[in-house]
Amino acid sequence: MQENSVLIVDDEPIVRESISDWLKDAGYQVATAESGEEALEMIEKQDFSVMVLDIRLPGQTGIAVLKEVKTQRPWIKSIIITAYPSAETTAEAKKLGAIDYLIKPLAPDHLERLIRETLGSVGKAPTVTTAVEIRPEPPAVEVVEVKKSLVISKDGLKSIVESLVKETEVVGVKSRHGKYVYDRVASFEELRLDHDVTVMPPTQYLLPAKETLLKFKVGDEAQVEPVTEAAQRAIIGVHPYDVKAIELLDEAFMATNPDPNYIARRQNTIIIAVDCLNPSPKSFAPSMGTRLTETGFDLLLTDIGNDYMVAVGSEKGAELLAKYAQAREPTGDEIVRQKAARDEALAKYKLSLNVAKERLPKLLEESYDDPYWESRTEACLSCASCVMVCPTCFCFDVHDEVSLSLKEGERSRQWDGCMLVDFAKVATGENFRHDKASRFRHRMFRKGKYIVERYGMVGCVGCGRCATACLADIASPLEAFNALAESAGLKEAAARIAMAAEPDTGLYAPRPAELVKVDELTPREKVFEFRFKDGKALGQRPGQFAEVSVMGIGESPISISSSPTKDGTFQLAIRNVGNVTNALHGLEKGAIVGVRGPFGNGFPLEALEGKDVLLIAGGIGLFPLRSLVQYVLDRRSSFGRAVLLFGARSPAERLFVDELAAWSKSPEIEFHETVDRGDESWHGNVGVITTLIPKVDIDVGKTMAVVVGPPIMYRFVIGELKKKDIPDENIIMSLERRMKCGVGKCGHCQINGVYVCQEGPVFTLAQLRNLREAV
Repeated sequence: MQENSVLIVDDEPIVRESISDWLKDAGYQVATAESGEEALEMIEKQDFSVMVLDIRLPGQTGIAVLKEVKTQRPWIKSIIITAYPSAETTAEAKKLGAIDYLIKPLAPDHLERLIRETLGSVGKAPTVTTAVEIRPEPPAVEVVEVKKSLVISKDGLKSIVESLVKETEVVGVKSRHGKYVYDRVASFEELRLDHDVTVMPPTQYLLPAKETLLKFKVGDEAQVEPVTEAAQRAIIGVHPYDVKAIELLDEAFMATNPDPNYIARRQNTIIIAVDCLNPSPKSFAPSMGTRLTETGFDLLLTDIGNDYMVAVGSEKGAELLAKYAQAREPTGDEIVRQKAARDEALAKYKLSLNVAKERLPKLLEESYDDPYWESRTEACLSCASCVMVCPTCFCFDVHDEVSLSLKEGERSRQWDGCMLVDFAKVATGENFRHDKASRFRHRMFRKGKYIVERYGMVGCVGCGRCATACLADIASPLEAFNALAESAGLKEAAARIAMAAEPDTGLYAPRPAELVKVDELTPREKVFEFRFKDGKALGQRPGQFAEVSVMGIGESPISISSSPTKDGTFQLAIRNVGNVTNALHGLEKGAIVGVRGPFGNGFPLEALEGKDVLLIAGGIGLFPLRSLVQYVLDRRSSFGRAVLLFGARSPAERLFVDELAAWSKSPEIEFHETVDRGDESWHGNVGVITTLIPKVDIDVGKTMAVVVGPPIMYRFVIGELKKKDIPDENIIMSLERRMKCGVGKCGHCQINGVYVCQEGPVFTLAQLRNLREAV
């Protein structure tokens, strides 16, 4: 056996070649095989130090190969790689001696380091028989390769569909009342693969209109159980533009804060796509670069007459072809016919962008205040039909439903839309997108700018569904983009442009927390102290928030009012303004609630350390700011001068009065207080909080200001701070928005292209200058 010899077994050429090149450059002797059978033949003739083995292979699976290797050459160390991880295969591979189990896509340097460490930990292996030069034989004709185009007959496709119908739920495109819809199919004859566009997109099967996230019990046997059920399903007839929409959902729900419900459905869904040869008259997919696709599907069909050209996009697709159809290499004439069919379809599109799609973010940014938004939305009904039929819209709301016994229930999410009137309305009544023009503008910015900047993918795939669904005939992004381009004088020729994830099964499941203390601050406000039942800390930073659940009532975002320096428990100060907060105000010591979090970024402690801090709180803005006040006082030597300004509407609405009194006497912090309206009991300053700012002398070069309060307060406080020449980057604010999910998915808290629950709620004024909807 050659030292440092590695065998790479993977059916994807790009994987084999990239790993091989990396390891060769690192000094390893490398051989490759594209099937389990080929790997075993090579192992019969030559020994290896390490085998890098894919689980899903054509023919013999990786597990089968691992079993054979364990019998023939047990000293070979095996590393499993896969794009389809599961607990079962992980356990079986480890049982058969695999030293590690890596998820694709791989970091080559990580794999090389693992191989190096593995070789360094093993002793001398036994010498083996004659080494021979390895020359992989051409793949057998019957082996179906991923990323390859083949041809199947229409009878072959029928065989695939009929076989799937017997094994799993099959959803396909059917004709109904002159339109096309996705529905359950029982036979191949029901399918219509010559459709133009379906009424609803196939994304409804990955992110359904309503789904259960949690089941819970309340009372003495309180319990919360995440629900991630997902049946096996095949979707047939998906057009390339909808495939691109699914890829966007993959990015949104699998890359960051992996969503267990979405991932379960995605991994259990087979996508059989079909080229759109009869486009809708309202479609402009070529302008968005979504007319064709090379990724995102398991199989992709092109009708070339008597047969289908079929592109194999995944291992699942390869398995389908190998199992149920006779696939063959295409002839030159068939390749020409596929191109002709696609070119003929391209000529049928009548609509196009008048500006390159790559220019859309800049075009929109420059058109934020364009009068077009007002004029275009005069006829808008705020019905949200446009977002409900859109394949790239994925905003949602969350609700609790309780059984008649009042002892158990479910928490579900359901579709929501940014065009609805109350979508951006928060608990205190403010609506940050209250008029039709701002909602319409947000939708178009999301399509052409925010999603592009956040995910690197188009937010509109050009399917045309929204234009068809809109009763007012104003919803088409194409018309909006072209109108803005014309307004800006930007006539141009248009240009062209399933991942593995570890789902967090507890993403939406709250942790049980026991109420250990309740103090009333005012008739409307209380402070609640909680301890997690598992004994673990919340782990918050000052300025972060938590999602608090009362099962059967709902969940609300609540600012954390205590510093992480207070070990063991955490405090939430809560105003009674809605169903959830009303239920919380009715709780007594010993009650159990659910808590998710902490979420958001929190105050920038590292930037504040060593600086003078000017802390300004208006009303219940003291709730989140109190956590920072406590943190500064508990780590006093880490900060310079500390000044706290607090304003309340009246003496009766002052909060944390004992702490206000302590702060007023403390040598560690300068405290100034005011009320908007005094009474006979009040002997302090009277006036709005901005009247306190001129009374404070500050060192502009050393001071950072932190401001928290109602939205109306910010403009006036900022004006006073700017009079003192405090730079924008040294003014920090915490924003209130409707943070429904806390994990950057539901869309309710979005300000322009930013999710407040992720990038916020704390921002510098410099950051907010670029967010027109912020303050």
